[in-house]
Amino acid sequence: MRLLNTRKLELENFQNDRPPYAILSHTWGDDEAPFQIFTRQKRFKGSIGRLKKRRFSKVIMSCKVAKDNGLDWIWIDTCCIDKSSSTELAEAINSMYAWYEAAEVCYAYLSDVSDEDDPLDEKSSFAASRWWTRGWTLQELIAPRKVEFYSTNWIWIGSKWELAMTVEKITGINRTILKEPYFSGLTQRNWSVAQRMSWAAKRQTTRPEDLAYSLMGLFNVNMPLLYGEGAHKAFLRLQGEIAKLTNDQSLFAYGRWPQSTDDIAEDDLIVGGSMYAHHPSRFRVCGDIIPLRRNDGGLPWTPDFSLPNDGYLRIKLRVINNISRPDMRETHIMFLECELTKEPDHVIGLFVHEYDRVEGMPANIHVYKREFASLAKFPRTLAMEAPLQDVFLSSVY
Repeated sequence: MRLLNTRKLELENFQNDRPPYAILSHTWGDDEAPFQIFTRQKRFKGSIGRLKKRRFSKVIMSCKVAKDNGLDWIWIDTCCIDKSSSTELAEAINSMYAWYEAAEVCYAYLSDVSDEDDPLDEKSSFAASRWWTRGWTLQELIAPRKVEFYSTNWIWIGSKWELAMTVEKITGINRTILKEPYFSGLTQRNWSVAQRMSWAAKRQTTRPEDLAYSLMGLFNVNMPLLYGEGAHKAFLRLQGEIAKLTNDQSLFAYGRWPQSTDDIAEDDLIVGGSMYAHHPSRFRVCGDIIPLRRNDGGLPWTPDFSLPNDGYLRIKLRVINNISRPDMRETHIMFLECELTKEPDHVIGLFVHEYDRVEGMPANIHVYKREFASLAKFPRTLAMEAPLQDVFLSSVY
């Protein structure tokens, strides 16, 4: 990990003996400070004035804030990574959540927020900032213990702890997360896969694949970076890695809540019938879906998912013929071990279609595909009456 010295403005490598450091969160502009200018060179003497002339004031000011707070080191993504090295870039992206988590403080620089802005005003430039819409800033908000917000001219706005209620309204992230000292991957109780995905549903990234890569830390996942594979394949791989770490079936609880087939839009069609979502936006209205609680006498927890290398996901689920919602056309209802936070008497169901016969599959194995990204809730009693089946579900497009 490279850190920038806030006094000398020089980069230095650290292994396991990293000193206390600050870290910067920001949205990229057209003229960011490059890695090369901060490497030790005879012609470079760390002149602050020279850097200001080169319009790298974001680096200068973040260093000043850190130095004023007694921190001699800072990490900034634009100038602390040698992006000409694909190996270094991949290592940095896989480590980034941990780096933000380990920082003493994260300075969130919102360049489009006025110095006179009132962050508590729902129509403020703070609430409308581009910073809330970017993919990478999600982990940069959640991972650090302390996040301090700054306006366009580096006027302090407040901390994520103090502004937790406002940030909750902007992002949909529960305020208790913003007040917790750590939020470490899947070890944290209560926050389901669907909830975490919903936080990313409206966010965007410049490079399509980063929409998936920026979520790796949030799910405690590491995977190779394959720029050029496209957003869909990257997000598919991410979900496959999540499925290896958890049996939280809210991973499959994405889509809208149609009252009938008339409410299903063309973009609700799932190409190939995959159980995995093609984009985080599928989870936009799924922020209150959680796994069934264990101690309430409900459905038993299923074993971990099985992921054979044949394009299918093997799982035990409760399935019944679709007679309660024939308007949805699919032949079966598949019950997930998930519920809504405020409706514990209901479970989440998916509408699926059973294949008549799949070559190579034993006759006693049921293979289903999901045709539409639609969800419905059903009484828990109905789900408990459904038989538990060993089923195969398509997991690729």
